[in-house]
Amino acid sequence: MRVVEFVTKGKQMEIIKGIHKVDGVRGANCYLIVSGSEMLLIDTGMPGNGKRIIKYVTGIGQKPSDIKYAILTHSDIDHIGSASEIKKMTGAKLVIHAADAPVLSGKGSSKKMKGPMGMIFKLMMPLMGFHPVESDIVLKDSTDFISFKIILTPGHTEGSMSLYQTGKVLFAGDALRSDSRGNPNLPSKSLSANIVQAIASVAAISRLDFDILLTGHGAPVIGKASDRVKELL
Repeated sequence: MRVVEFVTKGKQMEIIKGIHKVDGVRGANCYLIVSGSEMLLIDTGMPGNGKRIIKYVTGIGQKPSDIKYAILTHSDIDHIGSASEIKKMTGAKLVIHAADAPVLSGKGSSKKMKGPMGMIFKLMMPLMGFHPVESDIVLKDSTDFISFKIILTPGHTEGSMSLYQTGKVLFAGDALRSDSRGNPNLPSKSLSANIVQAIASVAAISRLDFDILLTGHGAPVIGKASDRVKELL
């Protein structure tokens, strides 16, 4: 499959049929996968995005209750910030890796923020409007989930995950970055819990086959995206 462009209609962005980037979300990119009357949400952005996400959902003719699962690629606040809102508004089940689940529930702090800084960051999260919430599904290993393969890609955080459809698309969370022109970039050392592990995850991603790369930050990487990731290494 080769895709050379994505379609925007007003403020709607359908990257390919059935895969949307939600417009106007503060923080990390938020994606919707639409399959008939059911939807999968990937990441939720910063706190306060719930209404924006629901507005987008209704704008494409779907109902909030159509969101059956919200997969959180990792536990940074710009990805899990609106998870509690989304769960209340839609009834969606929250999915996260076991290593990052304590941050979502408010019972732990990010491995990237160690010592006093970790404690300060944990105390600041409520001031940012973050409401802890328990996950519904906690993953420990790579697994099949609906029509995706969930692949563990640690390094940015200990429990970072990517979603993959063979030959089609990879949702990388922050395991990879992209710029505003849709060019892939390696993870940042300063923003990684373990940069050696993060680069190893990029190497694992580079061995997969996908045409589109959708990152947590930056524009979609369209067309032979897996070859472009190989070039980074």
